[in-house]
Amino acid sequence: MLGPHPMTIKNFSKSTFIISTIVFGLLFVPSFLAAWAEDEGTLGTNIIWLTFAKLFHVLRFPTHTLLWTLITSGGATFYFVGLFINCLFYGLIAERLFSLFKPSKK
Repeated sequence: MLGPHPMTIKNFSKSTFIISTIVFGLLFVPSFLAAWAEDEGTLGTNIIWLTFAKLFHVLRFPTHTLLWTLITSGGATFYFVGLFINCLFYGLIAERLFSLFKPSKK
């Protein structure tokens, strides 16, 4: 047994996690729309939208990359739940990176 304390993440900042998750969620919207337009052949040549379309391929990791057969068989609900899980995943990664590089209080 590890002791009476529950398992916790050291120096976890809930506000940084929430803000990071929201930021990644806001990045998902234009990147999803741009990737959709690219798939339909209606994206055009605007560098910003092309960048968002390419960004979607990064942001869809890990659920849509690792669990693609499950995502496609589950329909739209599974698809968007997977994107939400990705937002949480990237929010956690960003929070951990911020806490790693945050100056310690001494």
